[in-house]
Amino acid sequence: MTAVLSSLERVRRSKVIEQAMSNRVQRTGDFILRKLAQKQSLLSTTSNGKVLKSAPPLVVGINGAQGSGKTTLVRGLVEFLRARNIASVGFSLDDIYLTHREQQELAQTHRDNPLLQFRGQAGTHDVELGYRTLTALLRNDSAVDIPAYDKSLNGGYGDRKPLSEWQATTPPIDVVLFEGWSLGFRALDNQEFARFIDQVRKPRDGSVLCKHSRKYSYGNLKEINENLEKYGSMLYPLIDAWIYMRVADADVVYRWRKEQEDELAATGRPSLSDKQLEDFVTRFLPAYELALDKLDRRGFVSSGLLPAPDTLRMHLDLERNVVAWDHKF
Repeated sequence: MTAVLSSLERVRRSKVIEQAMSNRVQRTGDFILRKLAQKQSLLSTTSNGKVLKSAPPLVVGINGAQGSGKTTLVRGLVEFLRARNIASVGFSLDDIYLTHREQQELAQTHRDNPLLQFRGQAGTHDVELGYRTLTALLRNDSAVDIPAYDKSLNGGYGDRKPLSEWQATTPPIDVVLFEGWSLGFRALDNQEFARFIDQVRKPRDGSVLCKHSRKYSYGNLKEINENLEKYGSMLYPLIDAWIYMRVADADVVYRWRKEQEDELAATGRPSLSDKQLEDFVTRFLPAYELALDKLDRRGFVSSGLLPAPDTLRMHLDLERNVVAWDHKF
């Protein structure tokens, strides 16, 4: 009986999640349609009413913590747009991770920085590949091969898929959906970084601020912060609008990822142990501590082509429910 109830609960939960995701896709899809209309109107004006042969697509950045549902949202948005005869393509910041060989070389040359020993942090992506991919999509005059990454290769260390397995687009593309857990994270300036380090090294009584960053050195954290500058200068100015899946506490990432691992274990598929999971997640959390406060205060860097607001923000609770929506910046 317990097994039957557990199965029924999973079905009920799945239906609730499906309905919630449908509502989320509708709200974010409507935002994208408005921004697409604004960009098309702008392009029509700047081209003196002439129909452009290959107008650049709207590029939408999607930021959300690991486990928040970014990939599912992108799949839903692709279907939402297709139903309206709007061609779109989605890919992830994860797809431009360094190759396995390049990541090994990075780890060797930065042996004193534990944050760069594995993929994930700023500095472990091929930002130039991301730039080339986005600029090719913006030209919109020929097929573009979209990079792809397989995290299961090399015993879980991952590797970029061969070019023959990359998705090729068919122009023209109307909307590009680019997602990532750290996409949009901005480097702190000297004063901001000094305040961050002060919170890391001199926590107030009982403070849990920056608790995950305390195990790393000043140099380790400074290097990650400096690495973010390239993302801000090369990738973000190509993004027209943002969808921000905001969480109040990044520690929820561990809980969400554990739910995913438990589901894998329940179906007999390989999964991480609690210790492996903790080691995995805690490598990412310093980036949240470094960047989220500035993201909430200053917003995202974008192309600046479209009228404000350029960001649709959804606030997620611990169960991934959207408890509020607002437009920011």
